[in-house]
Amino acid sequence: MPRYSRNSVKSNFFHVMIQGINKEDILKNDDDKKYFIHIINRLKNLCKVKFIAYCIMDNHVHLLFEVDDIYELIKFMHRLNTKYAIYYNKKYNRVGHVFRDRYRSEGIFSEQQFYNCINYIYNNPVKAGICKNASTYKYSNYFENKEYILNNFQSNEEFIDVKEKESDEEIINKYLQRENININNIKRDKKLLKTMVKYFRSKNVSYRSMEKIIGISREKLRKINNVCE
Repeated sequence: MPRYSRNSVKSNFFHVMIQGINKEDILKNDDDKKYFIHIINRLKNLCKVKFIAYCIMDNHVHLLFEVDDIYELIKFMHRLNTKYAIYYNKKYNRVGHVFRDRYRSEGIFSEQQFYNCINYIYNNPVKAGICKNASTYKYSNYFENKEYILNNFQSNEEFIDVKEKESDEEIINKYLQRENININNIKRDKKLLKTMVKYFRSKNVSYRSMEKIIGISREKLRKINNVCE
């Protein structure tokens, strides 16, 4: 799959995802997660990035940034991954890569997409069955976020009480039913496929879920979405 330049994404808001090598747990316990958050807090004062939302899980992390310059995000992520990898390898007496590939980033282009992304990030532990409410999870900045939302966005009622989002499967099936789409015909209709992938990503539906239900590889779906943008 070709890699597209991050500089080509015209947005000040970015949803960034990083995952452990081989999908392994790289944030195994409270100390690991606390140290990761410690690095975030140190680096955000050195790099010109503003954190809006983050959620630290066992084998992956979701981050939502506001930046004026994409190079500040690139610099921040390089330092973050490097510092945590050094810590992790030393603590667990290992060598080699800690993170799976490079981090993934996606631009946020609308206020609705912005709120969908926040809900998706904070409800990760809810969806994983770790807690019943996003507000009770210790390793996110759920409560720190409210003042920023209220001061900067108009449609903030959606954030006041973050609810568990619809499952990916529900979103996909509702869309297919509403648009009267036959899955068997999707592969032959490139225009329809592009429209559909763009819609699902605006709802933060994962490529994995799309691949499972639609039957098209994640790599091809990512390529289609990048072309759309």
